[in-house]
Order: sequence, then structure tokens, then C-alpha cells
Amino acid sequence: MNLDFSVEDEAYRQRLRDWLAETMAAGSDDSGLMKLVAGEGGGNPIDGARRWQRRLYEAGYVGLAWPKEYAGQGASFTEQVICAEELAKHRTPPLINTIGLSILGPTLVQHGTEVQKKHFLPRILCAEDLWCQGFSEPCAGSDLAALQTRAELDGDHFVVTGQKVWTSMAVIADWIFLLVRTDPDAPKREGISYLLCDMKTPGLSVRPLRNAAGGAHFSEVFLDEVRIPRDQLVGELHGGWAIARSSLDHERSGLSGVIALEETLSRLWRLAAGARRRLVGGQALRLGAASAHGQDGPGTRGSTCARGQEIPPRRRSGALARRLLRCTGPQHRRRDQRDHAQHHCGEGARPAAGIGGLKALGLRSLRRTGRPAAGGARVPGRTLASGSYARRSRRDAGHD
Repeated sequence: MNLDFSVEDEAYRQRLRDWLAETMAAGSDDSGLMKLVAGEGGGNPIDGARRWQRRLYEAGYVGLAWPKEYAGQGASFTEQVICAEELAKHRTPPLINTIGLSILGPTLVQHGTEVQKKHFLPRILCAEDLWCQGFSEPCAGSDLAALQTRAELDGDHFVVTGQKVWTSMAVIADWIFLLVRTDPDAPKREGISYLLCDMKTPGLSVRPLRNAAGGAHFSEVFLDEVRIPRDQLVGELHGGWAIARSSLDHERSGLSGVIALEETLSRLWRLAAGARRRLVGGQALRLGAASAHGQDGPGTRGSTCARGQEIPPRRRSGALARRLLRCTGPQHRRRDQRDHAQHHCGEGARPAAGIGGLKALGLRSLRRTGRPAAGGARVPGRTLASGSYARRSRRDAGHD
């Protein structure tokens, strides 16, 4: 089987690269737009993010999997992969209408009426309408079917009363899609309907949930006798549970997010590996602001941490990885790692350093100097993430 990209696919990749190079060139209008999205130079970053998504859509790089009859691109799967790869490699701003693009849009393509598709889908693609998701409630999180927000039919409208919580992007969204209980006497999964609601509808209010840093990614949404037109019902009355499951399937299948994460991990890997090469070569690196930018610190034999403590050369790479990758986790996780190491390698053994720990993510681990185990035997210098290695380590240490 030939898994190489075809000539047409590579031509598509080159066209995208050329467009990105022109778009992101210093001094271009689009480069200024990306700075606006990043919050640099004043202006409203939300408006900038809307404009950036619209710019990508006009160039043909948003809605790749959507049918052309509903304003999508009708692109092949390989073109979707290529587009996600190149946008991640060029570090373009994320699309602001992620919930509309990845959850609601595909749901409407599958379950919406023709009127709903023609009206909402183009507006999702160009970020004219930003969407949020109204599923979770204070008493309906993991058991979503236990939701209590009620909707009663009153002529051509649903009258909705209830509360949603942990609603992402509610503070900036234009619309929300809701799960509501339309038949309280039916089994809990059979009396639910799926509605679309304008966030400016009277009776709907949003209260941000502030985190420790002062941000408000999540919010509570309150609905007090909110009137929603019946033509904004998606699918059949009382048939919302099956549509909700469809929405959640689309949410889990975010291809572009996986590829962007892989690219971020790859950058971290290159940064950590490059720093380790400098350390192994005898160059010292101050662990702090300089290391975050890949800059060399004072030319002393031993590296120093933020507190000015000398780090033995044998432990430099592990300490550097902990500072660069933040992969040691909270205190209880470090204790669990230590207990795991002692279980396999004897009393006094310590867990593998941060860079080696990346093997659990499917990345090749860096070879490290062996450490003494119980009885003075040395344990081969690799990570403890591998079960076969752990057994080999115990045998070499004389515990098997």
C-alpha cells in the first residue's frame, strides 16, 4: 500500500504554503490582523479573530469537509490533513468559531432542515454567528440525560426555563444550542429536544465564572421563560438525545486539534533535545527566562536553577526538562512516580526525568546516565515508562 501523498495533494499543499507565506509576510494587512488577534497593538481581538476566520474562509481553508451545497469546500480527507498540518506549522491564530465549526455545523448538516442549513451554515463558516453549547447543568454533568431545563410549547414557541453551566464562550457567543426537557413524564432520554436560541432573546442572561487568573472562559447561562420559535427545533420533538449523541461524536473527532497538538509537542521535543545537546556538550544553561528562549546562560560547569542552586551535571537534563516541559505534575503525582520506581527497582530508586517521561506520549526517550539501585547495582539509563524495561531493571538490580 502506498501511503504517500499524491501529486495533486502536494500541489494543494504548495498552494496553501504560498498563500500563507504571502498572508503572513511582515507588513501585510493580514500580518497586522494576526497581531490584533493576539491582542497586540490595541483594538478588539474578538473582532480580529472573526475577520481572520472570514479571511481563511474566503481563501477556501475553512469548512473543508462540509458539502459545497452548504457553502463548504467538499475537500478530500488528505486535503483536510494537509491544511491542518500547514496551519499548525505556520502557527496561525486558532479559529474563533470552533464550537460552531466542529460541533453544531456538522450536526445541522446531518439533522437540520434545509432552511436551517441555508441560513446558519454560511454564517458559521465566516464567523458572522459565534456559537456556544448549552448541555451541562448543575445536576446534569456526567449524567447529561438528567437535565432539568424545561421547554413547554405555547403556540409557535417553546417557553424555556432553566440553567446551564460550564458553557464555553457564552460571554461572546451570538447563539446557543440547547438540550431541553420537553416531556417530563417520558423516560429521561426520550423526553429531550434540541433547540437553537439567539443569545439576545429576552429572559436569557449570562454570568461569567472567573478563574484564579481572572479569566472567564466558562459561564453560567440562565433562561427565564425564554421564548424560542418552533422552527428552531432541530430534528423531531422529543428526539434530541440521538442528535446530542451525534453532536458529541463530532466534538470528539476534531482532526485539526490533534494535529495542532502533535505539532506543539514536536516543538517542545526539539526545544528540550536542543537544550540537552548544549548541556551534554559542556555548556551551562541557566534554568529560568533564558532557557525558555533557548539562550545560553553563564559559562560555568554546573547549571543553576531559579534559586541559584548548583545542579550536578548528571541531573541537568532532568531538571531542565522539568522547567521547560512542566511534566512532573503536582506533588502527589511525583510521589506516585517515586513509589512506582521503588517498586520496580528497589528502595532508593527515583523516577525517570521529565524528558524520558515523554515516552508515555509516544515520543522517543532520551538516554540518560544510569543510577545506583539497591545493593549498588546500576540501572540502565532509560525511562521507567516501559513495562519491559521495568522488568529488565529489576532483574539487573538483583530483585528477580
